[in-house]
Amino acid sequence: MDKSVFKFTIAPQYVDFTSRASLSGMCDMILHAAGQDAYRRGFGIDVLAEKNFGWVLSRMCVEIDYMPKEYSEFTLYTWIGGYNRLASTRNFELVDGEGRLFARAVSQWCMLDFATRMPVDMNTLAKVHEGTIVDAPSPCAAPKRVGAVAGEPQLVHKVAYSDIDFNRHMNTMRYIDLMSDAMPIEKLEKLEGLRLDLNFVKEARYGDVLNLHVEESEAGYTFEFKNQAAEALCRAVIEVK
Repeated sequence: MDKSVFKFTIAPQYVDFTSRASLSGMCDMILHAAGQDAYRRGFGIDVLAEKNFGWVLSRMCVEIDYMPKEYSEFTLYTWIGGYNRLASTRNFELVDGEGRLFARAVSQWCMLDFATRMPVDMNTLAKVHEGTIVDAPSPCAAPKRVGAVAGEPQLVHKVAYSDIDFNRHMNTMRYIDLMSDAMPIEKLEKLEGLRLDLNFVKEARYGDVLNLHVEESEAGYTFEFKNQAAEALCRAVIEVK
């Protein structure tokens, strides 16, 4: 099985005030390719929906050497590296117009039963992965486990209509945008490269009030979203260059 190939242009909706791609814009394109590839290969959300299942991102890491400029083009390669009872691993490599590998990502996905909102044993749909595994190593270290963040919340957000996706929980890019909102704008303006590690713990649903806790260090920023019951929903680290 070969890696799947997608061509992208950094369109205006993916850039920020620096006229370079935003972190959420880059992640949006990466996750769009994941969905498109699953659809093409016959195990997209349309097929899983017949069983009332869906793909849910569990963990993800993204390494970006530099943020590409508006209207620049790149090629994305994606492939499934393997799976176990709990998760399927999908890898990504991004190559710019000059042939340079400038970004890498590793994502881990689980199947969610929409009736119970609980994960599904991957072995119940083993045929989903038949003939899809590519014998190639992941392009970077796997997503790290992110610990809890102490202290008072720095941002409060109520999950609204524009935040939720077809899984009826808050979209990944909204988490990333809120984390970016909590960072100094001067840091984002001068951003050269980064590594993002993202851990999803529990769903954020419509109407939930989220408290975002932030911890700054020399390496970057650690984030934790909690709901009204003080339950962890999402944890992340952004290491900046």
